[in-house]
Amino acid sequence: MSFVIMGRDIVKNLKYKKYDGKFDVKEFAAMLDNAYLATKRPDGEMTKKSFSPSSLGYGHGNCPRYWYMAFSGAHFIDNNDAQAVANMAHGTQAHERLQELIKKQSTDLFKTTKIGSVQTEVEITNEYPPIRGFIDLIIDWDGTNVIGEIKTAKQEVWDTRQAEMSPSNNHMLQLLTYMKLKEINEAFFLYENKNTQEILLIPIQMTEKNKKIIDDLFLWMCEVWDNFKNGDLPMRPFLKTSSSCKTCPIKKECWSGETGTAQIEAYEVVK
Repeated sequence: MSFVIMGRDIVKNLKYKKYDGKFDVKEFAAMLDNAYLATKRPDGEMTKKSFSPSSLGYGHGNCPRYWYMAFSGAHFIDNNDAQAVANMAHGTQAHERLQELIKKQSTDLFKTTKIGSVQTEVEITNEYPPIRGFIDLIIDWDGTNVIGEIKTAKQEVWDTRQAEMSPSNNHMLQLLTYMKLKEINEAFFLYENKNTQEILLIPIQMTEKNKKIIDDLFLWMCEVWDNFKNGDLPMRPFLKTSSSCKTCPIKKECWSGETGTAQIEAYEVVK
């Protein structure tokens, strides 16, 4: 009896036995693939109005040209395959499950001596530079507001986070953005292992070092926004084959367009 492993174009690592029955496993797998792909945002024209904290510090989120074109209006193409869509759906479900679990701790039935109110999906906005995002959790912990950011991680990423006891750069920038705009000095990451549902908690404080990191990011965003308002298209800071360009939703339009004249470096975290 032989086994077949199907690729990301259908459902990654799906294994099944070949047999002579009526049920067509390959066709069913393709159906699952199409079902996931059908949930993607349709490709089309889109104009961004603000920076998204969850996009900063990673991939095309580091690219000034991406943001310029996104603010100007561009044709967005969702490059995610079925596996990536499934991962994002899993992450969303984990967020909702953990948010509800934590919210229960503030009710009379489960109330602890430390947790007061629990807010979830708190919208955050800023005028200059324009920013809009949503905070997973703001907890009143013994009279002090603390921001919580929920992340899911596959095993190898989990192992790295646990060994280093620190978040990835892009996750850190997201959380520090929230902390700066809400003027909250304490926060934490809650990482859930996708394989085992183990929880890793990483507390974060707005230290002088972290203030410098987030202030540098805000200066970069201001530079990018000012450049957009002045109508100066940035040059491409990455090679076409780079990982940042590979998954960029406006890669096709970017590389078929003008070269640009403005020289703005891609954002890079200086630890």
